[in-house]
Amino acid sequence: MIVAAGGIGGNLDLVRKNWYKPWGEPPEYLLNGSWPEADGAIHDLVRALGGRVTHLDKMWNYAAGVHHWRPQHQHHGLSLVPPKSALWMNYEGRRMGPPAMVTSFDSRYLVDTICAQKKKYSWQILNWKIAKKELAVSGAEFNQAIRDKKIIGFLASLLFGNTGLVRDFVDNCVDFVTARSIPELAEKMNALTGSNDVDAALLAGEISRYDEMIDRGQPFHNDDQLRRIAHARQYRGDRIRTCKFAKINDPDSMPLIAIREFILVRKSLGGIQTDLQSRVINESGEPIPGLFAAGEAAGFGGGGIHGLRSLEGTFLGGCVFSGRVAAQSIINNK
Repeated sequence: MIVAAGGIGGNLDLVRKNWYKPWGEPPEYLLNGSWPEADGAIHDLVRALGGRVTHLDKMWNYAAGVHHWRPQHQHHGLSLVPPKSALWMNYEGRRMGPPAMVTSFDSRYLVDTICAQKKKYSWQILNWKIAKKELAVSGAEFNQAIRDKKIIGFLASLLFGNTGLVRDFVDNCVDFVTARSIPELAEKMNALTGSNDVDAALLAGEISRYDEMIDRGQPFHNDDQLRRIAHARQYRGDRIRTCKFAKINDPDSMPLIAIREFILVRKSLGGIQTDLQSRVINESGEPIPGLFAAGEAAGFGGGGIHGLRSLEGTFLGGCVFSGRVAAQSIINNK
């Protein structure tokens, strides 16, 4: 028997129960970027059979989750690839950091920082020009050109921006609000949350300081986010997808956009512990005859091969490798 039932990300109650203690209490509201079938039920069954389940508090979650407007299950969330040129604010409209909150540098740091706030959700502030150039979503559903291998369509979206994607989210996603001024934007942000948490003056000040830094010119930039943008643009692939020091409150780039973002639960880095043959081991460290585990159910290999963090794109390799090892072990022991 090979257990390959995924992690625990589809069971938000179980995620909260195993929440990583250094992050404090789990967020009041979480979005599910996994599937309901990844509910930890098979983990419980393996544990009942004597198998060791370990490190369930080690999770790979994302900082920029928004509600899917065509949900396939409860709390269904989408994982945005957040624009590098957007300002990442806490629930009050205050920039978080330093270091700057910029996507693609350290996903875990983003989650760490948001979970250190009094209210554990965030906002990204940008404008239409930035969104058209930089906004993206993880998954095949919103990347049709890549999914369908339409190279011309993919290149066109890179060169001219993805207006259709931005319009889709602005028109349909509850977490997007637009405005023509910062006071109006703050008012709509507060209306969305049903609070007065966002301070319009604070928000305006944060945006103004950032925009004024851009006005100085690149030789005089003294902002960590601008340095990271400059670094990213040295790579050809990021240069074409990243604005060159785009101001936020730019009359020629309206409307302003605020995106409310929640922690989105995705992958379990812990799970069923195995030996190097993918055999499930018991609490004494001995293999349980005939029982194997592979993939995310086994913490992508061994019950926690990644430790606290991972490099994006390395999860599938652990699934393939542990599955092959399990199959080979079964063949060799027949």
